[in-house]
Amino acid sequence: MNEVLRHRIDATFAHYDVNGNGAIELADLYALANRLLQALGEPASSERGRELIETSDRFWDTLVEACDADRDGRITPQEYREAMAAVFVDVERFDDMFLEAAESLLAIVDANGDGHVEANEFAVLLKARGLSEAECATAFAHLDTDGDGTISLQEYVDAVHEYYTNPAEDTPGSWLYPASLQPA
Repeated sequence: MNEVLRHRIDATFAHYDVNGNGAIELADLYALANRLLQALGEPASSERGRELIETSDRFWDTLVEACDADRDGRITPQEYREAMAAVFVDVERFDDMFLEAAESLLAIVDANGDGHVEANEFAVLLKARGLSEAECATAFAHLDTDGDGTISLQEYVDAVHEYYTNPAEDTPGSWLYPASLQPA
């Protein structure tokens, strides 16, 4: 596997391993969901909160199915790396694994419900993942490939897929996460 792509997979593993115990567990996905709910000022008991928790549960089920080779309820870095390499080679498996989660995340951050994720709405998602205001603006500018001032589901999904499959540094997907997550 290309060094850049391996680093990106490892960096996203670290992002998902919220408690830093060396494995991704359901509690980690709930912690990420909680960060996003806090950023949105949304209680877990609200409709959007329940939707995010349900999305986290479904995404966990998908991750376990694809990544948890020994079925112990924990995804190790090696399991994650091997599964991500396999998933992103096969576009159909990528869509199965990430499309619903991406769609749900974008719907949740679409605060005004107009079906378009604007820069300030997208920034809420990225800030909950630890990006700075400047990194959010840069990511948004590169992911808005049609220049309409919004990020569509397709633009987001394309960027995620590209992040994991294209090691080039000048593609929209290469801007999905901050430079600090890129290899030196």
